[in-house]
Amino acid sequence: MEVTRKNFQEALPLVGASIHKADFLVIDAEFTGLINGRDVTIFDSPQEYYTTLLNGSTDFLLIQYGLSAFCWDEAKKQYTNESYNFYLFPRGRPGPEKMFLCQSSSLDFLSAQGFDFNKLIKEGISYMTEPTETRLRENLTDRQSRSSDKESIMIPEENRSQIEGICKKVREFLDDATAQEMEIDRCNAFIRRLLFQELGTRFKTEAFVESKVLENKNRVLKVTKLKSATDVKDLDTQRKEKEWEEFNEAVGFSHVARMISQSRKLVVGHNMLLDVLHTLNHFFQPLPADYASFKEFTHCMFPRLLDTKYMSSLPPFKDKVNSTVLHHLLATLAEAPFSLPMAESEEGRGYKRADEKLHEAGYDAYITGLCFLAMHAHLARMRGEHCHRVSFMNSLLLKPFINKLFLAKTANQDSPYMNLAGADPTPSRDHVFHLKFPKEWQRNDINQLFSSYGQITVQFLDETSALVGLTRRDLAKTVARAFANSSRITLVPYLKYKALTNKTANPLERREETSEKFAKLCVVLTIVILSVFIYQVLKLLFPDDTVTAEY
Repeated sequence: MEVTRKNFQEALPLVGASIHKADFLVIDAEFTGLINGRDVTIFDSPQEYYTTLLNGSTDFLLIQYGLSAFCWDEAKKQYTNESYNFYLFPRGRPGPEKMFLCQSSSLDFLSAQGFDFNKLIKEGISYMTEPTETRLRENLTDRQSRSSDKESIMIPEENRSQIEGICKKVREFLDDATAQEMEIDRCNAFIRRLLFQELGTRFKTEAFVESKVLENKNRVLKVTKLKSATDVKDLDTQRKEKEWEEFNEAVGFSHVARMISQSRKLVVGHNMLLDVLHTLNHFFQPLPADYASFKEFTHCMFPRLLDTKYMSSLPPFKDKVNSTVLHHLLATLAEAPFSLPMAESEEGRGYKRADEKLHEAGYDAYITGLCFLAMHAHLARMRGEHCHRVSFMNSLLLKPFINKLFLAKTANQDSPYMNLAGADPTPSRDHVFHLKFPKEWQRNDINQLFSSYGQITVQFLDETSALVGLTRRDLAKTVARAFANSSRITLVPYLKYKALTNKTANPLERREETSEKFAKLCVVLTIVILSVFIYQVLKLLFPDDTVTAEY
């Protein structure tokens, strides 16, 4: 089911009902970009992985969100899917304006997949974080409670003729029995404020004045005739209700994200770390810089997460799956020894495999759910069970995969996942070095340099540096000694390189170090000045050259 701002309010109860009755939920998201600046290196720890994504990904916009609710049909003994594809766009007013980055390659890719950017901007559903919602809610409540107590503004002389001219036109409108409302356009915010004041004072019992936003986003004043004093209260109530409707529309998709969180149900995704980061950052609260706080925050909001990318990278799937790219994984799981389940849907409420809408967030969420069910069924068969329904009563099947998010870039270097509910893997990096080399060198030159020490893994950082990992870890000390005095290259152990990099990159540490140096300099200068002062005093008190010389 496609959901835009036009049908969001109508669809919201359906989404809530789907979440309520689902056994598990599947999410997927599309963004305006993936990484800005330095990318993750293949030797990063989970904490470094998070820090890099936090600094390089959170300024991109989340523009499409897929939610697929898998509900058990007891009569048919199979799952049905109720899936939703949401277009998202934070449009400001009454919410805050949002600045964001976009990556040309990401937009080009989405365009090639048929993504409708016009629909995104015109019909995208707004959203905001919880702190922003709380602040705007309090502001609106406060403004409505004191709307009648605003202090009068003196009309500047240069604006008086314009205000008087508009008031005269309103008077003519009120005396005209044929028209019931009029619009006042071509006014800036200050003139509108003056008109609210003057029209409200002069025509309090005859007209009701309110602000109106046209389709072209221009703002005008709307003046409506009143028949009685009761109309004033009714229209004022309607205005306030409309302001709350606009506010709730601005909160928008955040309602859905919070319903998912409050359900406490299993949430499945494929390679879902970025999906989780953006979900938390855009709909809940800005992500914390502290990694431990991030893990605690994530686990609190989503206590059960499962990443099918991680699940498919482990036995018994690892040796049978050639590619864990989502549509490749789907194709593999459709063949023996696996089998894909049936997961039908009501017309217009979900997807079927034949739709083949790859990279549409709703469809990707749906096929991720199919992959999860296929792998779950395969694990059950291996244990001699015939379990088609996902149940946490039989948690042994899923326990190895719960709350572990796949880290694609480091998966082959012993850091395959981030553990949200426990300790992360802490592999040794004693076999890894930071290498600086001449600019003219190519990959073959580096391979030749280490040819005596077996195969190596290389990740280039720039034109003159790279990270090098030895396959023969036992030769790490030998390599370090062999190149210790080289004149052409510099080889630094990975841990030492990271310590130097982190110290340089951390502005707080640099400021503290500068402050410490400045403090020491001040002490030295103070001692020097005091010494000179004491010398001068002694010279005055004891003009004898011997005393002065001794000092």
